[in-house]
Amino acid sequence: MLTVQFLITTAYGAASFYLYTLIVYMMIKRWTEYNTTFFKLFIIEYCFNVVTFLNSFITLRAPQNTCKDCIFSFLFDRNSSPNEDNSPLQYFFTLHYAMAYIQYSMTFLVALNRLSMVLLVNSYEKFWRPALPVFICLVIAYPLLVTLPISSNNAYYIYVPGLLAYTTKSVADVTEVLSNLKNFMIGITVLTTVANILALIRLKCLHSRISGAERNLFTVSFVSLIIQLLALADTLVLFLSAADTASVGTQTAKVLMPFVSDLLTLNHPWTLMYFSTKVRVSMANDHFPSMRNQVKDANTPSSVY
Repeated sequence: MLTVQFLITTAYGAASFYLYTLIVYMMIKRWTEYNTTFFKLFIIEYCFNVVTFLNSFITLRAPQNTCKDCIFSFLFDRNSSPNEDNSPLQYFFTLHYAMAYIQYSMTFLVALNRLSMVLLVNSYEKFWRPALPVFICLVIAYPLLVTLPISSNNAYYIYVPGLLAYTTKSVADVTEVLSNLKNFMIGITVLTTVANILALIRLKCLHSRISGAERNLFTVSFVSLIIQLLALADTLVLFLSAADTASVGTQTAKVLMPFVSDLLTLNHPWTLMYFSTKVRVSMANDHFPSMRNQVKDANTPSSVY
């Protein structure tokens, strides 16, 4: 189980979530400064991404890094029967797919938030405050609905000699779920791209009315879009070349998939720290005193993002 890839992904995942958690804690502690829908979305994404990352150890990382003779292989062997109840594995496997819907949806919501900011400069927060709970309910409900065939059927581990590792399967036919997921990922990414492009065009027209702080938060959204496009491209390569598993493209996509997926999950704290002066200043003051000398002005006004 302790392969190089497993150790590397676990190490940078732990470091990222350590920073992620500190940022969220800082925001909650300074809630009067961070009480905007953009930062609320950031905190909600944090919760979803924690679930995604931890769940991946059960359905993906641990089984894919465990050989038949490995010490912990018994954990997978005792849940390898498709006929016996391996609960709650089917619920973890459901989350494996559901969180993909949720991650892509959250990236779209952030892009929509930034678009509404440049369209409704002075009133977009009034729209988002009542709308946000509705959006989040939809973001959660739809994935759980379309993945119902997985959650209502048994899941199990199976050893794949060709991979020298285990993989997670469902007794249900997940073909329709995968097809729906592919179409959803394409559709929501198109919408996210359109929202970012429209926001960029509008931003150019309102350059003098939009603060540098808000433009920085738009950059965070745009970076998430780029990463989502990369993740979508990698996923589509795997879908389209499923019949030719030995091709260079398929093998490359398989190698990149865990890292691209992690990038989609873990980029948020790093991009926000890099682009947001306010977050850097707050983190320097609250958690990293050694950073204070590197921040231009540790007394930056709270209106600066």
